[in-house]
Amino acid sequence: MANKISLNELTSAIEKEVRNWTKDALDDVNSIKEDIAKEGVNQLRSTSPVRTAEYATNWTRKKIKVGNETNQIIYQKAPTYRLTHLLEKGHAKRNGGRVAPKVHIAPVEEEWTNVKYLDTK
Repeated sequence: MANKISLNELTSAIEKEVRNWTKDALDDVNSIKEDIAKEGVNQLRSTSPVRTAEYATNWTRKKIKVGNETNQIIYQKAPTYRLTHLLEKGHAKRNGGRVAPKVHIAPVEEEWTNVKYLDTK
C-alpha cells in the first residue's frame, strides 16, 4: 500500500524520491566506471611488453572525485611512465634505424571506451 501524504508534502516527497533515484543511478555509474578501470588495468598488465616485469606491473588506476561523481584514471607509475610513448609509437635507435612500435595501449583504450560494456550490465 502506498504512503499517504498531504498535498503540501507532495513537493518534498517527489524531491526526496528523485534524490534517491539520482543517488542510486550515480552509484551504479561509478561502480561501472570502477569495473571498467579494473579490467583495463588487468588487460594492460597482461598485454604489455615484458622485458622486465616492472613495466607491466606499474599500470594502476586512480579515483578522482568531481562533485558527486567519481572518475577513474588509468596511468603508468614512475619510473616507467616514460616508456609508454616510446613503446607504443616506436623510437630511433642509438646508432641509426628505428625500433618497431609495440602497440599495447590503443587496443585496450578502444575496447574499454566502447559503450557496449553498459549493455552487458
